[in-house]
Amino acid sequence: MNPQDARTPKIRFLKVLLLLVLCVFAARLVHMQMIKGEFYRVLGFNNFTRTIILPGRRGMILDRKGVTLCQNRVSFSLLIDTTREGKLEDNIAAARTILSLPLTMEDVRTALRRSPVITLGVIARDIPPSWVEKVEANSDSLPMFRVEMELRREYPYGKILGHSLGYVGLISQKESKEMNIPILDPFQEVGKSGVEKSANPVLMGKNGWRRVQVNSLGREVEDPRLKLPGMEMKEEPTAGKTIHLAIDIELQKILVTAFGEETGSAVFMNPKTGEVLSYVSLPEIDPNIFSKTVKKEEWKALTEDPSKPLMNRPIQGTYPAGSSFKPFIATVGLEEGLLEPGTVLSCGGVWEYGGNPFHCWAKGGHGGVDLLTAIQNSCNIFFYKAGDRIGIEKISKWGSLFAFGGKTGIDLPNERTGTLPSEEWKKKRQLGPWYKGETLPVAIGQGYLTVTPVQILSFYATLANDGVRIRPHLVEGGPEVMMRVPLSQRTVSVVKEGLSRVVESGTGRAAKLDGIKVCAKTGTAQVVKASQGKSTYSLEKEIRDHAWFAGFAPMEDPQVAFVIMVEHGGHGGDICARIAKIGLEFVLQGKKPEEGTVVKIPEPVPAAPEVPAQGEEPGQPQEQEEQSVQQPIDPGGADD
Repeated sequence: MNPQDARTPKIRFLKVLLLLVLCVFAARLVHMQMIKGEFYRVLGFNNFTRTIILPGRRGMILDRKGVTLCQNRVSFSLLIDTTREGKLEDNIAAARTILSLPLTMEDVRTALRRSPVITLGVIARDIPPSWVEKVEANSDSLPMFRVEMELRREYPYGKILGHSLGYVGLISQKESKEMNIPILDPFQEVGKSGVEKSANPVLMGKNGWRRVQVNSLGREVEDPRLKLPGMEMKEEPTAGKTIHLAIDIELQKILVTAFGEETGSAVFMNPKTGEVLSYVSLPEIDPNIFSKTVKKEEWKALTEDPSKPLMNRPIQGTYPAGSSFKPFIATVGLEEGLLEPGTVLSCGGVWEYGGNPFHCWAKGGHGGVDLLTAIQNSCNIFFYKAGDRIGIEKISKWGSLFAFGGKTGIDLPNERTGTLPSEEWKKKRQLGPWYKGETLPVAIGQGYLTVTPVQILSFYATLANDGVRIRPHLVEGGPEVMMRVPLSQRTVSVVKEGLSRVVESGTGRAAKLDGIKVCAKTGTAQVVKASQGKSTYSLEKEIRDHAWFAGFAPMEDPQVAFVIMVEHGGHGGDICARIAKIGLEFVLQGKKPEEGTVVKIPEPVPAAPEVPAQGEEPGQPQEQEEQSVQQPIDPGGADD
């Protein structure tokens, strides 16, 4: 056999194999150049180009007179870019050495996980100038790190406006998707609370961009002769809008100062427009701390602080309303035809109901009192009897019209609803049937009932408006009607007259103004059963009664509605009425108190003799409701 013939199949196989290899290369070439050509062109292009984000400046926040409440400042931040060359572990180790930054791999992963751009993470913000120089000088050891300039929020008044303004924070991946932001930026900030959050769509600007050419060190090429075509393409950013709040910063400072070291809320509002003139929640937080990197131990201290500084009390603190709820009961009784201005009910200091004693704060009783006198002197037994006539279902029906048990619609996030009890409400909670005796404490603002200060404000503002409920709002704007509560002019006039008597000669005399009729109601809400029948000022601070004072003025043409609530403040007629007077004098008469004026709670007094303990109705509430502490069925002895 010819040897050449034996080699022929091998040669043929090699030829076929070579042809297949060539075909594979050709197919791969076609795929890379024609099918994926644009992808690889961009990939190569990005090796020497960079897209620089041009941040859209966030809008400023001003008060009603144009005073700056929130502005922007220039800051430098440290960023890590995992697309750059180098090992992540080596970069982290170098950062610890060069910057003395206690950085861990977990810190980097957390920064990347929070960022809307998965390859870019913000490691530190508001870095010192020395870091800027060190990162630049040690670019070989820190190739993955770079320093970027950004605009940060600054709040000139700090704690004075913490809960109303709120604060901003870096946008999360979830938020960036929900907002459908086209240009992802690891430095993009969004509102996290307060007006910053509720008005975020208006305040937040739109980022722009520009494309630049960089050299092997990542620095921008300055020499125009070396620049490639297409560089310096850009899209200009759009700034967010500046907004005005209805808040008067002078009134705000006066009220915050008046509280001293006390905890609580104060909100003043124009009842006709819903404009919130002041919004106090104490203790306040300083939003400037969130403009820096909040350390774990700082955040833990805030969240575990027993004074709950993160709670926005006017809309999130829920409390028993105490006697500030009695004018509502009077309103319902008049509208349902179950009470008349001349209705006289007897108060002997104690009323036996279902085998249980229910006490008035006046131990000897008020005698026979009509509706106006009952409001004026805050007679518990009159309103126990009124609540028994009205019943829980009518209280619940009318309460929902005034936003009790619901939301007022104020333009702040995370408003809570409190509790407006009813037979159905109790049944859903599997607390058993509703007992008639449980209506009695609700009628004086205790029992299952809990409210937020803004809900109490909304009720009094609606009464001032003859039944028109306006949405409260911090951001300036026109009035928005939420509800037209069907109140007769007769009912409104009667209740207003009773409220004016409270200030003229009743429990709220400390708020009396010269030449102006103030309509308001004091409230003393029992916190724990141990305080029953005792002078609240003889108790330890943490178990003293909560103090309320709410109303509006002037009586004939209301210009301002208000609510003052001091936690464990004792009697509403003491500290709250005096704080309210300071605010009313400024709003209505232009009077400013002396610098640093603080209203103080009266000094402790010896304990008063206890009134007899009373039994509890079946189904008495046992669980705590948000900020409130559940009450005994009869808080007798609480003097407004």
